[in-house]
Amino acid sequence: MFEALLGALCISLLSLTGVFFFGNSGKLTGTHRFILPVAVGVFLGIVFFDLVPETLEVSPEWGPIAIMVGFLGFYLLSHFLDTFHHHHFDEHDACIRNGAQKLLIGDSIHNFADGVVLASAFMISPFVGIFTTIGIALHEIPQEIAEFGVLLQSGYTKRMAAFYNFLSSLSVILGVLLTYVFARSLEGYLFILTGIAAGNLLYIAATDLLPELRHSHHDHFFKTFTATLLGIIAIAVLTSFTH
Repeated sequence: MFEALLGALCISLLSLTGVFFFGNSGKLTGTHRFILPVAVGVFLGIVFFDLVPETLEVSPEWGPIAIMVGFLGFYLLSHFLDTFHHHHFDEHDACIRNGAQKLLIGDSIHNFADGVVLASAFMISPFVGIFTTIGIALHEIPQEIAEFGVLLQSGYTKRMAAFYNFLSSLSVILGVLLTYVFARSLEGYLFILTGIAAGNLLYIAATDLLPELRHSHHDHFFKTFTATLLGIIAIAVLTSFTH
């Protein structure tokens, strides 16, 4: 259990990776407009090359339902977030900030699922656990950088973006602890977590980030489209390697 918790802590600390890629102003000098499209590509890559295949492999029958529940659940959540925050921001700012909040919630679910996977791997053997930790870490690095950029784009300060990103990443540790408490009984239900996480990221990319790209970077469409493709390709390569 100690090794699994140590691996989970290392993965949680990766949420701070984005801090080192952004300057004091919270921007990547000269390339700020590419952060959001790369984030879209990363999230779409994680959905279609990682979360959806894992969900359907575990449960071909119920997996699609879990993905749909994740998508529609966050569609419903977005309604309540928009309603709650309507008096705080104008319509455009509220949309951006609410997208970041939904992203943090979905990331927490995704990280919890990673914790279940990590604990299960260490139950098999320390060797399998170590390589599983490495595989998850390789997936997390580009995702955490992308999420950090989205939080900054949403108006969070660099310090607050790092704090909230790290806070959501701690659910990896919670996933490890609960898996050890309930032993292998959680493994059969892992598809629910990966499916919900897939639906969440798909909803965020399709309804929050892509509309923001069209709104803010309409004059640089082909450049942002290329950046999105690069994000997708990066995740596709990492997924094929780590799997």
